[in-house]
Amino acid sequence: MPVRDGAAFLPEALESLYAQDEIAWELVVVDDGSTDATASILARASRADRRIRTLCTHAGERGIVPALNLALETARGTYCARLDCDDLMHPTRLRSQGDALAGDPSLFAVTCRVEGFPTDALGAGMARYLAWQNALLDPHSIAVSRFIESPVLHPSVMLGTKRLRALGGWRDHDWPEDWDLFLRAFEAGYSILRVPETLYRWRQHPGQATRHQARYDEKAFARARAHYLARHLKDCFAGREIWILGAGPVGKRLGAGLAGCGAQPAGFADLDAKKIGTTVGRRPNAWPVTDYESLRPKQGGVVALAAVGSLGARDMIRERLEGWGWREGEDYLAAA
Repeated sequence: MPVRDGAAFLPEALESLYAQDEIAWELVVVDDGSTDATASILARASRADRRIRTLCTHAGERGIVPALNLALETARGTYCARLDCDDLMHPTRLRSQGDALAGDPSLFAVTCRVEGFPTDALGAGMARYLAWQNALLDPHSIAVSRFIESPVLHPSVMLGTKRLRALGGWRDHDWPEDWDLFLRAFEAGYSILRVPETLYRWRQHPGQATRHQARYDEKAFARARAHYLARHLKDCFAGREIWILGAGPVGKRLGAGLAGCGAQPAGFADLDAKKIGTTVGRRPNAWPVTDYESLRPKQGGVVALAAVGSLGARDMIRERLEGWGWREGEDYLAAA
């Protein structure tokens, strides 16, 4: 648990840990330069329960990645479960996820369904995100969805400690450290499973890092997506033409990002008759826009990337391509 100025919610998070029906746990909490009552709350908790160990980065804030890696260095458990200081766990969370990890040594991580609260602070966009994520249960559906956005909520995961260390822990980039970790895990051939129970409660409030830090904005997500998707295309779809489905702002941003990472698209396909026959971008990145049907005979020679922002458009594209007999992960990917 990395924490900075978490006094307002920390006692509740600790209570949800004490309530776990799995007794073999330790809490490694890293106080990253808190200036509120966090240190005194943790000191009292450590005195009352020796399973709680508090570490400090130093007198100032270093950030979440150094804090997480410091905790990882000293963790003694077979598994590492994340918990944020403002969130809550169901009493069976650690046992349920630990059993799932123990039952399948091929897994990199196990997550669970997540409830956002309070509901009036959730917002429509975040509610859709959680509903999308919670519907991805098996390793295949999680893996093929990984370029849309992170299919796993970071604090809801439990990971194998040795495998996490072997992967290098968390890395500091100018994009989300959690999505980066999961994308590296998929790249290494690992799988992630979601248990179907709702075992984690994700608190929504104005002080959340995801709401105000630049590493979590849409431009940062776009950089991470282009970086790892370009590598995936080179590794798994070498020799195939890359076509982006959607010539709107989302698709254009993806095309420019992929080109900048050395994965040059061949062109765009769109349903809008006004766009078909035009071009997207400027030289040297000026791409033709064609209709979807022109790609249909090219199965096996192209990889299509669905990159659309309209509500429901991704599902519409998926339905059309699946109707052609195209398979997600083999003929096409959703990438926004």
